[in-house]
Amino acid sequence: MRLAPLVLSVRESGRTGGCAQGSCPFCGARLAEGQEPFLCPDGSADFACAPCHLVRHLERDTISEEAVLIWFPEMTQAALNAVTNGAHKRLARHGALDRTARPFDIAPDHVPKGPIEAIRAFEARSAEAEARFGASSPRVLGAALMRMKPRVYEDRARLVGGLRLLSRGRFFVDDDDIYPKLIAERVAA
Repeated sequence: MRLAPLVLSVRESGRTGGCAQGSCPFCGARLAEGQEPFLCPDGSADFACAPCHLVRHLERDTISEEAVLIWFPEMTQAALNAVTNGAHKRLARHGALDRTARPFDIAPDHVPKGPIEAIRAFEARSAEAEARFGASSPRVLGAALMRMKPRVYEDRARLVGGLRLLSRGRFFVDDDDIYPKLIAERVAA
């Protein structure tokens, strides 16, 4: 299975082939049963998983609530999304998915330590993103990408290098966080 490239972007549109229907074409994660595509700003349909959709749409109004920028050149964005997806699924099985949005809070005993520790380690890398780029907010990067000239924008993969987007286990549609429902359906499958 060949995965499509996944680069921090704004206003990317439509499905980019590469994966069998039912899985994300960017990270390979299995999509929720019967998942509707997410609509892109241009009205086209994107069949990516929620975290990969976020990577391609830093212009979202809710992006800063849904994700944080981290410096992690050792891992591709798709690999980070796949690992994070596994942690989210495990936390969802234990009714603790909400912990991903605030991983440094003290977790109750029933919350599995492995996934929380992984998310904490990833999120701790946001300080390095802030040091290197002046911000860890994806909204700031999205605004900068929107102002780039087309030639510079095409070179963004090189320009932002090891910068990655870490999903906080949230995905808003019309002010509703639908990520818990999406991940629960994938856990059940």
